[in-house]
Amino acid sequence: MKKPMLVLLALFLYMLPQTVSAHAVLTASDPGQGDIVTESKDAFTLTFNSDVEDVVETIVTVNGQALATDSAAVDGTTVTVPLAEEMTDGDYEFSYKVISTDGHEVGNTVSFTAEGLTSNGESGEQESEDQSQQNTQVNEQEQTAAEKSNEEDSDSGFIITGLVIIVLLCAAVLFFTYRKKD
Repeated sequence: MKKPMLVLLALFLYMLPQTVSAHAVLTASDPGQGDIVTESKDAFTLTFNSDVEDVVETIVTVNGQALATDSAAVDGTTVTVPLAEEMTDGDYEFSYKVISTDGHEVGNTVSFTAEGLTSNGESGEQESEDQSQQNTQVNEQEQTAAEKSNEEDSDSGFIITGLVIIVLLCAAVLFFTYRKKD
């Protein structure tokens, strides 16, 4: 009788310390969502809340036409995508798919506009700063929403673990009850 109970206890203890890994969440980008870019950039960057393992794909379009990029580089939480050609005025969409260290693929699109690309303009710098501040607020809201989603994932993992434990305990009780009768 002790041996089966020890096995059940070991199984129970094995299942308790499960942790749920959180997917990488975009916390900032340059250019940011909704930004108005007034100076051409050599590369776009994405910053995540946890390390990125690999880049699946990056696609940059301007007014619906593909813009050539070089291979993306990963450095911990930062992904850098160098541009192979000069930026032009227009509406940009920067789509990405990366694999976070928990093995899950995450992706999204960052949209921004390039206007009056100049090498030096104070009014453009002020607008860019204002847009960057708004982008930071939007990214913080997105991160909060993602953290809530991860908490919900974590809660469902504990519920499933609890249900599995209850089913196993019920099966063990039934097994030992019917075994004693024989």
